[in-house]
Amino acid sequence: MSKPHYYSVFMSTVNATDDEKKYIQRYTYISLFINKLVHYRSQYPIILGHQNTSPSLVLDDFLFLGNFQHALDVELLEQLKIGHILNVCDFKLSEKIYEKFKVIEIPLMDATYVNIKQHFDRTNALLHDIFLKKERCLVHCAAGVSRSATIVLAYLMKYHHETLELAFHSLMDKRPQIFPNEGFLLQLIRYERELIKSKEINQNEENLNISDGKENIQDIISDDQTNKNPIETVEEFTEKHDIHTSTFNNKI
Repeated sequence: MSKPHYYSVFMSTVNATDDEKKYIQRYTYISLFINKLVHYRSQYPIILGHQNTSPSLVLDDFLFLGNFQHALDVELLEQLKIGHILNVCDFKLSEKIYEKFKVIEIPLMDATYVNIKQHFDRTNALLHDIFLKKERCLVHCAAGVSRSATIVLAYLMKYHHETLELAFHSLMDKRPQIFPNEGFLLQLIRYERELIKSKEINQNEENLNISDGKENIQDIISDDQTNKNPIETVEEFTEKHDIHTSTFNNKI
């Protein structure tokens, strides 16, 4: 299978390690294959019983993942007893939605250079607070495929103690069309490494090998810094934290 046309462009602008490139490619190919099946199913909904009129239920009685149209459908949201909406696309919702639901907006572009990781702490805390209150939340972007999927994957890793690989396959079972862009995948890979280091993910050798030898992306940074340097390179990270790259290379 040939690489996506934007793969080389992305890899030339972000200094990912060889292992990171390998796993970005792996997740991308999985998503490309599954999305072809999803597209096929959408062409024959009656025969295959496939409908996409509702958001995907990720966690029972709590978390839904969907698209912009789902977030505009008052009747659907009320039917699903959704009280909170986390909007991570760069589109505004209707006034009726703001009046009836608790809306949190983090406008993001679906581009490889966007630093989505800087928002993980906030979105994880917001989602977990809703979970503890036993309320329901819809996380959405434009298509419910890249930006919102990335936010949900970060939450699953943080609070359900899953590796990225387990979270990715679990979410794909619930919403097969997920397809985070390569920049978001890189940040998820590095976020997984941070969680492992902080012992928030159960460590076992079988699941750790996708993270070995990876450095983290930058710490949480301000919006103006994000615009100047959306994704930190390996060299920048190691220099800032006074870490010698050779230390990581010995682990690969």
